[in-house]
Amino acid sequence: MSATADGCVRDSLTPSGVPPTLPRVKGDGSSILIVDDDPSLRELLTDLLASHGYTIVSAANGAEAVRELEKAGFQLVLTDLRMPGMQGERLVEECLKRWPHLPLIVLTAYGSIEDALELIRKGVYDYIPKPHKEKDLLLRIARALERERLTREITRLRKVIEQRERDRIFTEDPSVREAISRSEAVAATNYAVVLLGESGTGKELFARFIHAKSSRQGGPFVPVNCGAIPRELFESELFGHTKGAFTGATAARRGLFEEAEGGTLFLDEVADIPADQQVKLLRALQEGEIKRVGDSTVRRLDVRIICATNRDLSAEVGAGRLREDLYYRINVMPIRLPPLRERRADLMPLALHLLEKEVAAMGKEITGFTPAAERKILDYPWPGNVRELENRIRQAMVLSSGDRIDAGDLMLEDASLLRAHPHAGAPAQGVAPPAACAADGNDGGPLALNEARRRFEHDYLVDVLSKNRGNATAAAREAGKHRSEFYDLLKRHGIQPADFRPGSKAPGTAE
Repeated sequence: MSATADGCVRDSLTPSGVPPTLPRVKGDGSSILIVDDDPSLRELLTDLLASHGYTIVSAANGAEAVRELEKAGFQLVLTDLRMPGMQGERLVEECLKRWPHLPLIVLTAYGSIEDALELIRKGVYDYIPKPHKEKDLLLRIARALERERLTREITRLRKVIEQRERDRIFTEDPSVREAISRSEAVAATNYAVVLLGESGTGKELFARFIHAKSSRQGGPFVPVNCGAIPRELFESELFGHTKGAFTGATAARRGLFEEAEGGTLFLDEVADIPADQQVKLLRALQEGEIKRVGDSTVRRLDVRIICATNRDLSAEVGAGRLREDLYYRINVMPIRLPPLRERRADLMPLALHLLEKEVAAMGKEITGFTPAAERKILDYPWPGNVRELENRIRQAMVLSSGDRIDAGDLMLEDASLLRAHPHAGAPAQGVAPPAACAADGNDGGPLALNEARRRFEHDYLVDVLSKNRGNATAAAREAGKHRSEFYDLLKRHGIQPADFRPGSKAPGTAE
């Protein structure tokens, strides 16, 4: 073993200066910037690294290095600390500030363990004291470049994921674009978000979009439908339980809050949380900590909350169904998602987009919609919004026997009821509105849109419950609604399924 004047330790040097036993850490053409005021060391390092496949540029001081960095991209900087002019410490600070993902290796004859730890704490990848071994230097460079490659790949994949998430929010509508803009802005914070909109408007899609755009994107996204959790299991589902905490608790179990640690917990239909459980959720949100059922141990958690509802939360507070303090805790950033009937310009482009997805999935050769099918889509108010549109297109794909979907393939079985109140949906652009209807003392004038929709929903619910003899589960299935969503509609119209069961005195149709 011998040491050269430049502080590089070599083993049994060959005429080329490369040890015969040195593993060939083959470079991939990565560009490395060498910064040192010693020209002989710069030349030695340049020859060594170039012989291993790297592209090398050198600089005599920090100021010259910054100019090189501004001119071209590098994958690694190898720098001394003691140099005239801009010192290495100053160069390190400049690189960390302007090129934070660029790995830095400090190579110096001065300093101590404390100096090394301080540099690494600031963000330097590695610190190599002189004299150094060529083998050690090459391996550390290879590791640093691998990290830089992985960092670039992760950044690229994140951009792809973000773009895909954004692409999934298919719209030309200004109100939806505003919702996207708000989502992007709030994603950069840790504020609570509440997404407001009817069932099927894409609330979970927006929640996933916010998660994907946030610094938590590497963590879990845990969705939960609060309306689908039985009251007696709500606390256990959210916060977990210990073994023996209650009958049937045969083993300890983590709750949804713990599952979402480091990520996002999406509480869909948050207005359905039982009143006696709201205070427990409030405490978890305020304190950032939970206790499993049957446990005295407090667990601190780092979880971002996004809520969603299809109800008017302020009205729920006024009616006493939602705690006012919980309302203010979750309603930091409200984002409204418009129903599909308010996005008429999006209807056909969205239908074609969904059709293309289904064609790719099924492999069926269908190229579009007939004019009659387009008119049917545009005339329908889509009370189930995008979810309903997607389901109807899937059904039509199965039924279609031609190369285009026709009107008869679209199973819009509510059309006969809709015709009773033709203003339930706004007329499509370029389509003449249907004749005005007179109903219930409307003096022959057209119904207001909200009133027409309310009446249609009420009549439809009465009809579907009557057909199913008060069986709400069967009625929800026929309506194409989740059971909790169907109950929301019944509650909104004051309809009781029991009134439609055999033996009931009178159906609950009062409005």
